[in-house]
Amino acid sequence: MGRIGRSFQLVGQAYRILMKDKELMVLPLISGTIILAVVASFALGFGITASTVERHGPEMYLPVFVMYVATYAIGIFFQAAVVAGATERMRGGDPTVGSALAAASRRLGAILMWAVVAGTVGVLIRAIQDRVGFVGKIIIGLFGAAWSLATFFIVPVLVLEDRPTGESFTRSVSVFKKTWGETVVGGTSLGIAAACAWVTLIAVTGLTGYLGNIVVAMTVFGAGAISLMIFFSALQGVYVASLYRYATEGHTTSGFDGQLLEQAFVPKKR
Repeated sequence: MGRIGRSFQLVGQAYRILMKDKELMVLPLISGTIILAVVASFALGFGITASTVERHGPEMYLPVFVMYVATYAIGIFFQAAVVAGATERMRGGDPTVGSALAAASRRLGAILMWAVVAGTVGVLIRAIQDRVGFVGKIIIGLFGAAWSLATFFIVPVLVLEDRPTGESFTRSVSVFKKTWGETVVGGTSLGIAAACAWVTLIAVTGLTGYLGNIVVAMTVFGAGAISLMIFFSALQGVYVASLYRYATEGHTTSGFDGQLLEQAFVPKKR
């Protein structure tokens, strides 16, 4: 079985685990709602848009930075709650929204500290992208990709381990190198699955609109888009939590094929 095939099976098994605790999907919904409210408040209060910094210059860095930190903190907190809930299930428990939020709340300080770090990096990347040429944008894009890989396991480290911010980052890098090396298949499989779901939604919306009912078509698209974002966000949390637990504890999760998990970890070539 190829890497992509194994990864799709792992995603399918993550789905079955998520279906045991459907209430965890409430967490991305709450997160998205709060983030939208925060972004809207900054847009109305400071006039922040996608091109704000480019048009207004350095004086907008502070409000943009605060917005980045706020949105990162909210997103990481609720993603940490999903990871905590999934881990509780995989350890034989029966998680609830309350228990997941409580686990994330116990690590709120570490989450806020990391949000400041992530917000700083985000603002710096944005500021540099606004001021460099085409080649510079490519370089910054590669740096952003490397940053994403280095922090792939940062959320489970933050919520499941008692480490300071700097150690949490190095721990995430260490787990990534130890288990996946230079190859990340699971994220690609989730991306492909999400793309297929979005294409299906767009096709259904287009067909509905073609049949003449624009209001129904827009309603279908809106409801479908929200559902897909919530579902795949929760599924990502379960998937990452599962791989992290196996990588750090060596346990095969109930509902997961141990051989598939072992094959999913591609050692780094020397």
